[in-house]
Amino acid sequence: MKRAGMHQTIQALKELDESFTGHAGNSAHSNRRAGIPFDIPEIDGCLGGGLIGNALHEVRCSHTRDIATASGFVIALLTRLADGRRCKILWIADPATSVDGGTLFPDGLAQYGFDPALLTIVNPVDLHTAMWAADEAAGCGGLAATIFQVKGNPARFDMTATRRLMLRARENRTFVCVLRQCGEQEASAAATRWHVAIQPSNPDGDYERGLGRAGHVVTLERNRNGRTGQWSIAWNPKTRAFENAVQNISTAHFIRGVHPFTDRPDRPDQMGQIMDIGRAS
Repeated sequence: MKRAGMHQTIQALKELDESFTGHAGNSAHSNRRAGIPFDIPEIDGCLGGGLIGNALHEVRCSHTRDIATASGFVIALLTRLADGRRCKILWIADPATSVDGGTLFPDGLAQYGFDPALLTIVNPVDLHTAMWAADEAAGCGGLAATIFQVKGNPARFDMTATRRLMLRARENRTFVCVLRQCGEQEASAAATRWHVAIQPSNPDGDYERGLGRAGHVVTLERNRNGRTGQWSIAWNPKTRAFENAVQNISTAHFIRGVHPFTDRPDRPDQMGQIMDIGRAS
């Protein structure tokens, strides 16, 4: 995973465009997957076979605390899109998202089943520059996917901006996704809009008291095909596949407060005294 400034990103985008022009570019486009199947019949049936790969999509979470599960859902989709191929993926983040949402961690991505070497992260200085970078990236045929992470519902990122991303994604056959951190529903040109929330994990299959696979409650709020729905799914990093995650309330891992330790004294040991030298002299 590489982090790039704006000048390096511009140069990289130019090099990608040049390398994918002509016959080589057509070959790359022809080999690109037209869709991203979930391999879950209920979801794929609702989507007409899977998520359209050459279009604009939106994934949102209602609260900042849920950005990890929303990001995990997007990373899972990117893993399915890459399908073991060496490809280029650009992740552009509005600087406001990192203040309370953090940033991606390469080792965590690898444990999640995603190859962090495929990812280039762009950290622009402001929202205006981030929108420009996302627009340029969506128009680059050398990229397999562009992710634009934005906080909330900024007025500047309106229907016109999303329509431009949608057109570029369609023209360049690129998967483009808006990851909206703590954002509300609003009109956009996205082919689908997903709301992602955390679901308590079931116990691990190999270790009953261990944490199970990351669970998501995904709600398809908007679908250009007209069908919507809600499902409980989990991501399996070993098989790199989605699975149904029927919630078992009796065994789910809920946090009901911190359990008191049973092997410690009833009061702390003496740790000495603190003296303010300035006041004592």
